[in-house]
Amino acid sequence: MKKQKGERLNCTVSAYILEESADYMVAKVTLKFENFTKTDLVTLVQEGNSWKVSNSINSHK
Repeated sequence: MKKQKGERLNCTVSAYILEESADYMVAKVTLKFENFTKTDLVTLVQEGNSWKVSNSINSHK
C-alpha cells in the first residue's frame, strides 16, 4: 500500500465499521472496479493518537 500512496484508482469505495472499541476496530472496505470487486476485512489498533493496520484479509470477485 505504501507504494500506491497518492495513486487514484478508478473504482467506487465503500467502508463500514463492523466492530469498534476504544483501542481496536474491524472494518470492511469494498473497492468496486468495472470488471471485479475487491473486499478487505481490516483490523486496526490504536497506537498513541493514531490508528495502525494490524491485519488485512482480502478477496476478489
